Amino acid sequence: MKIFWEGVFKKNPVLVLAMGLVPAVAITTTALNGLILGISIALVLLVSSIINYVLLPLTPSSARLSLRVLVVIALVVALYGLILHARPGFVAGLGIFFPFMVADAFRLLNTEKKQTLGEIVLEALGQGLGFIWALTFIGIVREFLGFGAIFGHEIVRTVLRPFSLASGVPGGLVVVGLLLALANAITKQGGELHD
Repeated sequence: MKIFWEGVFKKNPVLVLAMGLVPAVAITTTALNGLILGISIALVLLVSSIINYVLLPLTPSSARLSLRVLVVIALVVALYGLILHARPGFVAGLGIFFPFMVADAFRLLNTEKKQTLGEIVLEALGQGLGFIWALTFIGIVREFLGFGAIFGHEIVRTVLRPFSLASGVPGGLVVVGLLLALANAITKQGGELHD
């Protein structure tokens, strides 16, 4: 269970590893976009981890990297097609940044360590849940500050002009930066200088 909770908080892909910042800033203008992207990344990460666990031992060492890349790309393309068929509006909301999750999922795949299938699944679930909550939370904050709504439901009728910046890329960077600072303060990490 430690592996799972490390993925959710201590090794959160967005807040600690600083991965997925481009989609986090570009896509999470609404809570729904953050939730959809988070769930998508979590699914790709989980399924690709299981597939790699099964296939990599059967694959020559010279072809393992290619297999890992191919599995992630195939899953992202399949998921993109499913979402496009079921909810074209979601794809429009996610835009060009949806395919960036290939890089995020690929970098998170931990296939070099010897782990059991259970450990691999727990690690993928933890990191996937970390993506979901971080991107959804960023989307909630930005949507509330920028539009006065959460998940499309109006909370505040009048929106203050200075806060409407939160719905744009500069506001996204500010929200993500503040969330990173909060995560560092809570976990007592970050801020160290390294050579």
